[in-house]
Amino acid sequence: MAGKKIAKNIKFEEALSELEAVVEKLENGELPLEDAIEEFQRGTELSKICLEKLNRAKATVKKLVVDPDDETDYHTEDFAEMEDESAGSDWEGND
Repeated sequence: MAGKKIAKNIKFEEALSELEAVVEKLENGELPLEDAIEEFQRGTELSKICLEKLNRAKATVKKLVVDPDDETDYHTEDFAEMEDESAGSDWEGND
């Protein structure tokens, strides 16, 4: 089984779908060892691609913040800032 090349411009959904297919093949347990190793390597590459695409998407997400003193005024914050703020609080408002 020759390893198939992964297109550099593969879309996230395609990479994820292929990764799920690889996992299914490996979980099946019926592949010869050499094929299983190739599938594992392919899955690793697909996983990296998915993670890179998710990280790029995450970097572009912005949080819209309304000024509590003036609800007509707002600004945006980077996703990372939003993540830092939410890390110290819980979802039920019991800060």
